[in-house]
Amino acid sequence: MSKIAILFLLSFCSALIATFISNPVFGFYIYELIYFLNPESRWWNTDIPTLKYSFITVTVMWLAYGISYKNFQNNTLRKVPESKWLLAIAITFLITTLFAINRELHIKFIIEYFKMLLTMYVAFKLLDSEKKLQYAIFFYFIGASYIGLEAFNVGRDSMARVEGIGMVDSPDSNTTAASLVPTIPLLIYYAWQSEWKTKILILCCCLLIVNGLILINSRGAFLGCIIGAGYFLIHMVFSKYKVPHQKLMLVLISIAILLGTLRLADNSFWNRMNTIESSSSKDSEGSGGRRINFWLATIDMMKDHPLGLGISGYQTLSPFYLIEHSTSEDVERQRKRAVHSIWFQSLSEIGWHGLIFFILLLLSIKRHLGIVKKYLIKEKRFKQYYLAIALEGSFIGFLISASFIDLFRIQVLYWLILFCLVFCIINTPSSEKTEVA
Repeated sequence: MSKIAILFLLSFCSALIATFISNPVFGFYIYELIYFLNPESRWWNTDIPTLKYSFITVTVMWLAYGISYKNFQNNTLRKVPESKWLLAIAITFLITTLFAINRELHIKFIIEYFKMLLTMYVAFKLLDSEKKLQYAIFFYFIGASYIGLEAFNVGRDSMARVEGIGMVDSPDSNTTAASLVPTIPLLIYYAWQSEWKTKILILCCCLLIVNGLILINSRGAFLGCIIGAGYFLIHMVFSKYKVPHQKLMLVLISIAILLGTLRLADNSFWNRMNTIESSSSKDSEGSGGRRINFWLATIDMMKDHPLGLGISGYQTLSPFYLIEHSTSEDVERQRKRAVHSIWFQSLSEIGWHGLIFFILLLLSIKRHLGIVKKYLIKEKRFKQYYLAIALEGSFIGFLISASFIDLFRIQVLYWLILFCLVFCIINTPSSEKTEVA
């Protein structure tokens, strides 16, 4: 039996026991790891029993929560106005079943979608303290670091990419890389604010994740990392709210990022990143040019199906709508295509109203974080204030990456929503009513 298999089984069993004996929140922590480990698809899966590990974990977490639910009453949906937009999106998915092009496939995927929502709900109830939220973010780091380790072990293929190391809902290279992007601003934050012992763990995670992103060679993920990390660092530079030694740490972090990137990045990486501008033209035969054509086709589809096509509806109809837009060869035009954008994916799956609900959800989260940041400034809690900035940077980086790939129903998106909402509740006094659109 491999060492990874032994370590996984020990961690899995220990976490289940801790979920019952200590705190149900351990169930969510191991759930995060299982998501990235994806044991059913790894090379070491022959050394472990064939079980549905995520399902077992969520079931045990729900049971443990049900037994002690009275101890988890701080986080309630009435404290998060964003819940109405999440509910609106969920209802829209249900209603779209009536119009779905592939009804059976749509029903299959929305069942998984609602399972995810239920998991996020119990996690929302359990993450009721700053320490628990921090551990949830750290387990995200560890899971993402494993993907970085897998990328290093597998290595690039003939296309200078790393394939076959992803998760259940993000198996290809671009979606896998996009799932790692949100860790970068948060890693920078914890590298700055943590104690020295924790900084060592953060540095190890950072090296593995950044190296994994470089090996995967995703241009969308590269843009997301630059913009997400840049958002956080710019606030560190220009914000008038400073903590001791902030400028010194900013210099050290910037030097570390620069040296680390130069050391890990190779010619293959820089050559691919240099094609970002040239491949983004509508007339380009590169993937960027094709994506723009795919997006334009969504508008045509919505003229005929304004209430949405359902899950995988775009792929089914794409051969009929892409003929006018595609710049590819005739043979390629007949292939089913994905829309390659979180925004146009939401539009194609649940219609114009569904896209509006999604945008309103994001705007509501942004405003909620803004209100909490003002409160933290007032209380001079600048450490938590910068964590809010890091969460914003992570969300922005993810959305940039997701603008070029289908990630509307991916787990990491809902983890980010979860982290932001939990952060807002934890850092807002219960006596203070937060009014958010």
